[in-house]
Amino acid sequence: GLSTIQFQSLSVAADNPKHLQGGTQDNGTFETTGSSVVWPQIIYGDGGQSGFDVGNSAHRFNTFFSRFTDANFQNGDPSKWVVISAPLFQDTSLFYKPIIADPVVSGTIFVGLRGVWRTQDWGGNQADLEANCPEFTTPGNQPGCGDFVVIGGANTPSGPARLTGTFYGADRSGGNVAAVERAPSDTGTLWAATTAAYIAAMKSDLRNLATYEEQYAADNQGAYFGGTADSNTPLQGFSPSQNVTITATADPGRFVSGIFVDPSNPNHAWISYSGYNFNTPSQPGHVFEVTYNQGANDATWTSLDNPGGTAFPDFPATDIVRDSNGDLYVSNDFGVMLLANGSTNWATAGPGLPMVEVAGLTIVPGSRVLYAATHGRSAWKLTLP
Repeated sequence: GLSTIQFQSLSVAADNPKHLQGGTQDNGTFETTGSSVVWPQIIYGDGGQSGFDVGNSAHRFNTFFSRFTDANFQNGDPSKWVVISAPLFQDTSLFYKPIIADPVVSGTIFVGLRGVWRTQDWGGNQADLEANCPEFTTPGNQPGCGDFVVIGGANTPSGPARLTGTFYGADRSGGNVAAVERAPSDTGTLWAATTAAYIAAMKSDLRNLATYEEQYAADNQGAYFGGTADSNTPLQGFSPSQNVTITATADPGRFVSGIFVDPSNPNHAWISYSGYNFNTPSQPGHVFEVTYNQGANDATWTSLDNPGGTAFPDFPATDIVRDSNGDLYVSNDFGVMLLANGSTNWATAGPGLPMVEVAGLTIVPGSRVLYAATHGRSAWKLTLP
């Protein structure tokens, strides 16, 4: 009866805000359809991230650690998981890699490795995967199990698809992709960030991108802004596109822990950073509001750490979400904090949550609920005002 399980994040079905699933360290992935105590385990293993298909919640994905990733076409039936991760073994990733279901386009999954990879049919043909790639007997790198492709062309250290490489400048190269995020307001913008604090907004028709090299030659309109002197060259590769690097000299060179894209404006986002200002004294900050100014080809960065009243403490932020009323929620190593719309004070977001690391936040504004995935005290929900 002890609630000690270690959730990494919680995903929610588009057709039922009470239908959640989440991976837990060393204990598999669990789901609930509304009960606070009945959570069947739907797959074993080292549970990482999870997701529902926006057009069909019977289609799920889960991740284990590293690149190991499964899909399920039969409503989470524990015996029907299939391996879809084989192509991802061409690259490297974080232990728990960032991966999301597209909030607009059914069947599409984006995953961050050293670049951003994508499948547009939930990993492949259902019949083929269930016949040839069952989870219980198939290695995660089994050829033919999965159809992810990297977005952007050459996935080499100096190639345009590798966000962690040297193609976009050496000042923030290295590491792995730490966050990928989409907004429901268009089909052509994806934000991505790396552990070395490189941030990019990928602009293209993400649904219809087909032959990267041919379209790149005709359609690339790359542009750079921010960064240091060795980065001031045109972006290339995510075509057809106008791609922008939104790293600025003022933002911290630390691990990017979360991105929340404005649902009504794909060029507007809020970004959270892990780590301590002590380690980057000339680049402090944990919470920023960022707006890409398309006409000027630059970005406006606004630190929200100290809005004039009670400041955000100098400890690691782990995720960030924003309510439709303008309230901003930021999880951290000790709980969840709130900057209410119009307020100048950061405050604890609701009573009752233990002092515990919150690894991920999931907000459902239409249902007035915020879910918190904790690292050691299970899953929590807060009813929003």
